[in-house]
Amino acid sequence: MNQNRDFYAGLLATAFFAIVLFVLIPIYVKVPSFIPGFAPPPDMWPRVVAIIGLVMGILAVILAFPKMREASRNQVTSLGTRIMSHKTLIVRFAAVLVVFAAFVIGMPIVGFVPATVLMLGVLFIMTGNFERKFWMIGLTVIFPVLLYLLFTEVTHTPFPEGTLFF
Repeated sequence: MNQNRDFYAGLLATAFFAIVLFVLIPIYVKVPSFIPGFAPPPDMWPRVVAIIGLVMGILAVILAFPKMREASRNQVTSLGTRIMSHKTLIVRFAAVLVVFAAFVIGMPIVGFVPATVLMLGVLFIMTGNFERKFWMIGLTVIFPVLLYLLFTEVTHTPFPEGTLFF
């Protein structure tokens, strides 16, 4: 099952960044009709980050195939074990899809920072590895705030602020 983890992680990263690139950025990042020749459009950096994430996710999926082949040659399991392991993976995948859907639906309501903090918190909890709680909590809170500050203060890219608090 460990060899499949890389594949599913790459698949989830690919799905997440595809949603960001093809759904969220066109809807939430407003591009003015006129942009001076020297200024980048407001959607440039979010697109760059999303494209890099999408490429990394696709690369993770591609690089997982040799590991999966090697593991399948060395491991023979019963049908019952396979069904149970796939059932667990399917439930986890469905849970992650629900988290992403809640993120997409909740972002216009609560804003970028709270929605991202909640999404990262749930995803870190779903990993089940609590050996580095300090890092998990730090990344969950600090990463979205730093992203927000970087894009709003440096590149002047607006993020959804939410209708619930404003």
